[in-house]
Amino acid sequence: MKIELNSEAVDGLIKSILLQDYKGLCSDIANLESAKALPEYKQQDLVANREYKAAMEKLMEYYIGFNWQNEL
Repeated sequence: MKIELNSEAVDGLIKSILLQDYKGLCSDIANLESAKALPEYKQQDLVANREYKAAMEKLMEYYIGFNWQNEL
């Protein structure tokens, strides 16, 4: 069986994966922020996740478009 993918299908896959990953990252950040006392390594995770979120937002502007937030 042969499956053919065109550029629109690949773009749709990338878009949905990026949106899913972004939502997961936001959820992880919210969970870390809601914890009362974080160990040092989780505080470092929170800082890294916030930086990663900012970078991912730029990536989403590039791959999805400037109105990517409407897709959430």
